[in-house]
Amino acid sequence: MTESTPSIPESTVTEAVETIYCANHPDTETLLHCNRCGKPICLKCAVLTDVGYRCKECIRGVQSSYYNAAPYDNLIAFVIAAIVAALAAPLVGLVLRMVGFFGLIIAFMIGGAAGGVLAQIIRAAVSRRRGPYLRYYAIAGVVVGVLGWMALGLILTGRLSLNPYTLIFTVLAAAAAYQILR
Repeated sequence: MTESTPSIPESTVTEAVETIYCANHPDTETLLHCNRCGKPICLKCAVLTDVGYRCKECIRGVQSSYYNAAPYDNLIAFVIAAIVAALAAPLVGLVLRMVGFFGLIIAFMIGGAAGGVLAQIIRAAVSRRRGPYLRYYAIAGVVVGVLGWMALGLILTGRLSLNPYTLIFTVLAAAAAYQILR
């Protein structure tokens, strides 16, 4: 005759969970681990990726391999954006002003495309290298180019020559270049 052990309902069984603390914040309890290195992390340290939560150190390691820009690439992006903006702003302003109200509609339609062209020119100039700050230098170049054009117009004509058409065109072009160079 065999003795049967009494069965315990599963609802009354509780498991003891070991308390784990965050590697960066020793006072914070956590059950979360980095899915790459396995380090315990809290929600403040966790970065949600497509494959799960990772610690900030692992994210930096992946990003450093992604960016391959040379130190002078930011300067190249700035100079090209400034030159293109300084040349394009007066031409676009003149053409859009001549068209009248439709210039506003045209500025909305071609502003993003012009930013895309600018981004591709910058990418070709830096040999398709990527950098974390390349987009910021490109935006600064656009702003300096337009401000330089405005200052030159103010010196030569004595009038501030910025119309709303040029402003809308410039903002949309800069936003498109920013997104593409991300």
